[in-house]
Amino acid sequence: MMISRLAEAQEWDLLAISRLLGGFVFKKEAEREWFRKRFTMHQDILRESWVYQEIGQEFLEQGFEKGLEQGLEKGREQRLQDLRQMILSLVQLRFPEITEQAGQRVESITDPELLKALNLKLLAAPELDEAKKILFEADKH
Repeated sequence: MMISRLAEAQEWDLLAISRLLGGFVFKKEAEREWFRKRFTMHQDILRESWVYQEIGQEFLEQGFEKGLEQGLEKGREQRLQDLRQMILSLVQLRFPEITEQAGQRVESITDPELLKALNLKLLAAPELDEAKKILFEADKH
């Protein structure tokens, strides 16, 4: 009844707000579907409402920010994995005896700068004992 009266009065902003409030009332799937269908004939008009547009814009901004954060985190994780793999490839090539130990050590490091420094130190290590020492002291900073 509310939907019909607000539509007849062309109170589009109030209709948009009522849809939002109805979301707090109708919890069961069948109720939600019935309520959603009652608004379908007014969709085009509701989209023109400032309330509807403002809420939509806020959701878009929040979604964009969340997506950006997730993308940055995924990129950071990929960078860490790439640095770890580079170290493991170097160790496997130069010091295959400690490949497993190196894998365990680099997995615990989450600082990309520390991983880069470790890579350079291992590259410069002249012998196995020095490489072991570098790995042992890698996360002591």
